[in-house]
Amino acid sequence: MQSCKKATTRTWGWSMTNRVTLSSTLPLTLIGLAILAEPGLAAEPTAAQPDDVAVFMQAKLNHANDVLAGLALADFDRIRRGSQKLALASQASSWQVLQSEEYARQSVAFRRACERLEQAAREKNLDAAALTWMEVSMKCVHCHRYLRDDINRR
Repeated sequence: MQSCKKATTRTWGWSMTNRVTLSSTLPLTLIGLAILAEPGLAAEPTAAQPDDVAVFMQAKLNHANDVLAGLALADFDRIRRGSQKLALASQASSWQVLQSEEYARQSVAFRRACERLEQAAREKNLDAAALTWMEVSMKCVHCHRYLRDDINRR
């Protein structure tokens, strides 16, 4: 018995039609995602809702975890990127949950500590980065305590 196999354009389960569709939509999808991920290009919410604050706080924790992982692994690029992201987050409108001189002062102190952390990472000075990370962490603790106290005073 003679076997005849018909030649097909299928490879790995994808037909040529699927490949053309994928090759034309994938770049557009990636461009769209890049635009949404780019700071300032995506639409910013007008008012921070509780869920927005929770999402923002989780992002801050993720950046902080990146710094800590970078310290544990002596990955200076990771420390630098995490500290940059934390400093940038402190300038976002979602950060400004309270309008007071003390809150503004604490935000500036936090940014400066993040800048010192970034500098220690650029200098590849692990000890300085670790000590500065403790300073950044203490800025977080003090500011959150201030916010809790402010809520309790109301």
